[in-house]
Amino acid sequence: MIADLPIHGGQLRRIAALFNIPESDLIDFSANINPDGPPSTVLASLQASLEDSSTLNAYPDLEETELKDSIAEYAGVSFSNVAVANGFVPLLDAGLRALKIKRCLLPVPGFVEYRRTLERARIEVIPYILTEVSNFNYSIEALLAGGHDAILLANPQNPSGILTNREFLVHLVQKAAVENITVLLDEAFIDYTPSASVVADVDRFSNLIVFRSVTKFHGVPGLRVAYAAANEAIVRKINDGLPPWPITTLAARAVAAALADQPFAESARAKNEERRVYLHAGLERLCLHPYPSSANFLLFRLPDRIPSADFWRRMIVEHHFVLRDCSNYEALSPGHFRVAVGAQEQSDRLLNAISQLLKSNF
Repeated sequence: MIADLPIHGGQLRRIAALFNIPESDLIDFSANINPDGPPSTVLASLQASLEDSSTLNAYPDLEETELKDSIAEYAGVSFSNVAVANGFVPLLDAGLRALKIKRCLLPVPGFVEYRRTLERARIEVIPYILTEVSNFNYSIEALLAGGHDAILLANPQNPSGILTNREFLVHLVQKAAVENITVLLDEAFIDYTPSASVVADVDRFSNLIVFRSVTKFHGVPGLRVAYAAANEAIVRKINDGLPPWPITTLAARAVAAALADQPFAESARAKNEERRVYLHAGLERLCLHPYPSSANFLLFRLPDRIPSADFWRRMIVEHHFVLRDCSNYEALSPGHFRVAVGAQEQSDRLLNAISQLLKSNF
């Protein structure tokens, strides 16, 4: 693993300081954020809110009514099914405490904050290793075996981007209910393939909590808004475990505007599909073995002869591209990198830089 490697993508300030490069010169492919930025409606909402002094000198709505109404309509659930917080981790932590989870099965590789949050809550973690040979696919039998009371998994997965179909997940939740197992499902990137979501099923299953992010798809990570959907009883318990006023008025209004912008969502999905296919083909031409992602990023593997640390460093120092080195993902073999999907011009520059490095001496 690279010394001083950031545990998350998007840490440009730290990387700029590490390599003595101006932050503005770095080109970030490590964070999975919509490259087109937020909808214009978000900026209009922020500007209008700042023109109203009450936005800043009055407390936010304690119930977050407008925001939850927007989320409920967007996700196809009821207001009473929604809990909100300033990020995924507070919601997961509140859910774990509300349900008094003791042992959790965790498919790996996966988002590094899963294990960190489970361990902070003093929950026993049972790793379930997903293999590259099987394209990181889940097995229902393996997910249910082990004597645990919860499963924490993602769809699409991170860092692989692999998508699990909706029928499989519904079947898993049904079988888990028989075993008294709660399914904690992270759908942070499901906006790119909403037909695979099980969020509309939360009222059917008392053992299902779905977590979603607003920030990645809509290009607003600085606003820090996430939500959980579950049946009303679970949501009440989650809300009881959250601090008051978790979302600012500015963030709530901006996110409500983003979720209401359906043309933006349709355009974002279409653009991402085209751009991802283009980047995938480019990585394949370079023999970098990209996996079949359904998100806004791709996972690829370097040839064995190339040291990961040197590749990551030289991409920054020589070409100013920042990729997500995945050496700190549990159970993922060496040499894997995750790269965000960008506009075609950006992808062309990235692919050219990678091609140059692959032809050089390491």
